[in-house]
Amino acid sequence: MIYEDDDIPYLGMWAELRKNYLLEEKPEDYAEIVEEKMLIEYLVAIEEHYSKKFDELVEKQMEREGVDEELKIRNPLEWIGLVNNIRSCVKENLIDEICS
Repeated sequence: MIYEDDDIPYLGMWAELRKNYLLEEKPEDYAEIVEEKMLIEYLVAIEEHYSKKFDELVEKQMEREGVDEELKIRNPLEWIGLVNNIRSCVKENLIDEICS
């Protein structure tokens, strides 16, 4: 059974990316997960894993680059720019990982 998009609740960005990747690039893997009636559980696990990994990687990169509370107080605009850049880079890397 292939789920229709209306049958699957939105579980988050990471789950959606993985689901779309499987549908487009690995339909046999997607069908196997569906056949085992594990699609929702699988996608929830993907979402939890990558949400946690994203937060951890952002935090580590902020520490490496010295993006801390002191900078936030001293220069909020610079802090926002650096945090946004770090988040974008981490997101891009994780998207590459999740879609392979």
